[in-house]
Amino acid sequence: MEAADQEPDLAVLLTALARVRRQITLDGQPSDRTLAKAAGVSPTTVGAWLRGARFPQQIDPLIRIVDAVREHARRTTHAWAGEPVGLWDKRCWRDAHIAEARRRAGETSRAVRAADARSVLESGRPGTPLDQMTDPFVLEVHRPITVDGATVGVLPSYVRRAHDERLDQVVDRVLGGTSAMAVLVAGSSAGKTRACWEALGALRAAGGWRLWHPFDPTRREAALQELDRVGPRTVLWLNETQEYVGDDEDGERVAAKLRALLTDRARAPVLVLGTLWRKHHADLTQRSGSQVAQLLDDVVIEVPEAFTGAALEAMRRAAQSDARLAEAVEHAVDGKINQYLAGGPALLKRLETAEPVAKAVIWAAMDVRRLRHRSTIPLALLKAAAPAYLTDTEWDAAGEDWLEQALAYTAEPCKGARGPLTRIRPRRSQGRPAAAADPDGEPVYRLADYLDQHGRITRADQIPPAGLWTAAAAHAHPADQGTLGGAAWARGLYREGAQLHKQAVSHGNAAAAGTLVRRLHELDPTDRRPARWAVAHACLDDPFHVGSLLDSLHRAGAHDQIATLLARYPVSGVSLDRPADLGVLLDGLHKVEAHEQFTALARRAAAHAPLDPLGVGVLLDSLRKAEAHEQIAALLARDPTAHLPLDTHYSALSLRRLLPSLRKVGAHDQFTALAERAAAHAAFDGDPLSVGRLLMDSLCAAEAHAQIAAVWARHPARLPLDNRHSALTVAWLLNGLQEAGAHTRIAALLARDPAGRVPLDNTADLRALLDSLHKVGAHEQFTALAQRTAAHAPLDDPYAVGMLLRTLSIPEARGHVAVLLARDPAGRVLLDNPGSVGALLFGLYCLDEGNAQIATLLARDPAANTTLNPRFPDGPHVLLFGLQLVQAHDQITTLAERLPAAGLFEVFMQIDGHKERFRFGREPDGSAADRWGWEDLK
Repeated sequence: MEAADQEPDLAVLLTALARVRRQITLDGQPSDRTLAKAAGVSPTTVGAWLRGARFPQQIDPLIRIVDAVREHARRTTHAWAGEPVGLWDKRCWRDAHIAEARRRAGETSRAVRAADARSVLESGRPGTPLDQMTDPFVLEVHRPITVDGATVGVLPSYVRRAHDERLDQVVDRVLGGTSAMAVLVAGSSAGKTRACWEALGALRAAGGWRLWHPFDPTRREAALQELDRVGPRTVLWLNETQEYVGDDEDGERVAAKLRALLTDRARAPVLVLGTLWRKHHADLTQRSGSQVAQLLDDVVIEVPEAFTGAALEAMRRAAQSDARLAEAVEHAVDGKINQYLAGGPALLKRLETAEPVAKAVIWAAMDVRRLRHRSTIPLALLKAAAPAYLTDTEWDAAGEDWLEQALAYTAEPCKGARGPLTRIRPRRSQGRPAAAADPDGEPVYRLADYLDQHGRITRADQIPPAGLWTAAAAHAHPADQGTLGGAAWARGLYREGAQLHKQAVSHGNAAAAGTLVRRLHELDPTDRRPARWAVAHACLDDPFHVGSLLDSLHRAGAHDQIATLLARYPVSGVSLDRPADLGVLLDGLHKVEAHEQFTALARRAAAHAPLDPLGVGVLLDSLRKAEAHEQIAALLARDPTAHLPLDTHYSALSLRRLLPSLRKVGAHDQFTALAERAAAHAAFDGDPLSVGRLLMDSLCAAEAHAQIAAVWARHPARLPLDNRHSALTVAWLLNGLQEAGAHTRIAALLARDPAGRVPLDNTADLRALLDSLHKVGAHEQFTALAQRTAAHAPLDDPYAVGMLLRTLSIPEARGHVAVLLARDPAGRVLLDNPGSVGALLFGLYCLDEGNAQIATLLARDPAANTTLNPRFPDGPHVLLFGLQLVQAHDQITTLAERLPAAGLFEVFMQIDGHKERFRFGREPDGSAADRWGWEDLK
């Protein structure tokens, strides 16, 4: 049953599931009672569903049954034989459920069945009617403090501020029929989620709206599974937006689906509401070309951290009739009233005055959260980790009931708001039990948001004790053990990281298998035990991770294990739904010279994989590297470009991958045809995130110079020269026209005097335009713009200043360097980006007159004051290089001391002498780890 050939059949899937459970490997286990408990239904209902005697009204309980059978099968056997493709694919089950509902809804002879099916189709749309969403705390609005039991309504009175007006404008656009997104950004407890809750009022009044808060089984998984089913007049509630669009492959997929939703007129109007801390927003938008960064551009609404001016006066008036507001207005520091209402100061006071055992439990929760464990923390993890935070004296003084006392202390409300660390109580949601325990049934706890943020700031320079990592390996949520293993490895705790990755693999984390093999091979290239174990225990249900595991085995030279893996993983059953993942698997098969499997999968993919533009680009690249000309021809014969819509953000961005791939495989006709279609809709002007501008960017990335010239020829006079993007746009255009040999058009553009007209508000863009002017030989314009830039360009971005110095270092511009240096850029640039600071050091080092500015910059101690982010290791590497160039040895020492705790041990290892000394990692106390191997792991 090919995913692309026909709709999945629910009866076939149910029959196959019952067969796997009853006959193949499981001997009738798990029982109906066990499955009923997992699904939240009765054992009789389970039996009726699996026999096909009753049609499930909701798909989610049935999927939980599938998950339970699959997990039991995984633990009992290494392979399943004879099941149809899609048996373990949740999307396949959902599609089959809807298809069966449509079929039943069309029957007229069985009125009851038709009514049931129509009910399913309605309930299949994600969300709950908005008029039923009356509890703000279900949507994670902070519970407010109480004052002597006095309350006026569930929430305190609301005082509107400027960000509410901006949010209202977004809601008005949605009520007018246009989909829109707004993400509120501020620190913890500043009022972001409450503002979103208040904005729902207009939609409630309009009627007919639904609200969907995806969170089960996890936020990201729910979004990936159901986003395609979101219909018109739906509010998509993405509180803690970073949990949905984190900076990895799945986060990119969620962002792409959200962009597709927002531009799909058939599903409009939809309102997407999200919230982010400032740090999360900075992390997510650092890679400017990513789907996540594109999604978040121009949708952010800043929420002030404090009440000031007129807003503060309005709050004082409101406080006259609300005792909670009165308390907050009187006692909040620096106008941070919302934080006080959410219990922020009281939480900090509770932490500061806690007994050692309670403080240890809170610190353990802080550390696992900043290491990216999910928000629900198993009790067993806290119990095992907390003693590592106590001295011997403190531990000896703790009573036998130390944990009960600590949790009672942390659970006590702070002025009525949630305490520092509280148990998540079970509750039912949409007719099914919500998760309130870890997979082993242990209770789970949640750290207060305010303390979560506080811990990320105040404990960022600390490596958690060894006991925390040991506890995480034994008790962390299985889905988070791979992430925690990466966090340990990034801090030099190699043995702890390997143990966590091994545990993750044993719990079905496919990604951790390749990581485990690769890293242990680096430590001991002769040891094949990690590869044998990983292949025997890895969960092989994801083609992307199987491809990655094959790559790791290939690097390790583990030929026997490669053969074992290929025997376990018949490619005939691989789902074709995600062509980009197939590309990774094909790469792995090619590297290990699995020619037969490669050819079989390549033929299936070329003939049947969905013609998603991004996926087609990845597939073409993989087939080209393997010289699979027959399959390339078959894929191109389906003409993937012919019917590709060019009116969505997703398709416009996908062309950045597809167009170069077409060129590389020699598909010149399809390349030209698609580039010409894109050029017909492309534009130089307008919003940089408009489809027209994104198409233009894709043409530039593909070096489609003739089509770039055609766009310019269409509207040569429309290019604006006075907006904040003009300098970069003109630079790209000049480059494209130069490559196309369109010298007349270059002259026409230069005649409009861009050097004298573009704004001077972005130094990096100005530098790009200077380079382009120099490249096309526009010397007068180059000189004019160099003079303006050196004298007036902003000096906040050290990277842009450093690169500008390089551009101005050519002989004809040397005079402008002195003007720029006289403005003291080293004393004015921001120090938050280490890579940018390193780039400025490099730029100054290359100048004879740069020594004074180097001294000024070093006097600001960038090694101690820059921000270190483990997600972007290139920045600290560039700073280290710059410091080495200028021989700033004290600064190098300072930076080196900060790197391990920041999760940048890889950069730490680049310092002379560290690679050999710390070959086997380090201990949490900073000393070099002794030699260890596979036999030391449990």
